[in-house]
Amino acid sequence: MTHRQTATPAEDRQARRRTLHLLLSRADRGVLSRDEAALLRAVIETELAAGDTARRAAGGQQAAVRRLQHRLAAAEQAIVEAEAERDRLTREAFDERKRHRADMREADRRSDEAETRALRAEQLHAENEATALRYANYLVAAQQACGARNWRAIPEQIRAVASRATQPERQTLDQTGAAA
Repeated sequence: MTHRQTATPAEDRQARRRTLHLLLSRADRGVLSRDEAALLRAVIETELAAGDTARRAAGGQQAAVRRLQHRLAAAEQAIVEAEAERDRLTREAFDERKRHRADMREADRRSDEAETRALRAEQLHAENEATALRYANYLVAAQQACGARNWRAIPEQIRAVASRATQPERQTLDQTGAAA
């Protein structure tokens, strides 16, 4: 068997197999020489060693694959948990946004009510001021009509005017009552 310096492991394996097939067919025909028998043994031992090495490598690779499968399963589980957490947080954010919007609508409603109450209070205040101004104008007119010196003196002045107005009636009544 000839080996080239630049032969790849796959090329070496193919060469060994060709040699093995050739030697096995010669052994089947019973024409195998001693040198060929020794070569057959060497090729078989090399193949057995390569098979053992391949099995060890495959065992290591299988262990690595199992470790990677465990890591992959753990990663997939972490992804599932992260997606579940994302979904939960999304729902919470949505619910919080709904609550916030409801709170804002409630705050707007309360603000509108307060503004309405303030406007109504301003209207009532304006109406009360107008009423007070009318009463003040009535008092001024009454003060002027009855000749009171100030608005506090109006009642007293009105009683005096009323008393003077009823005195002639009394005198008239007294005179008519005396004549009868």
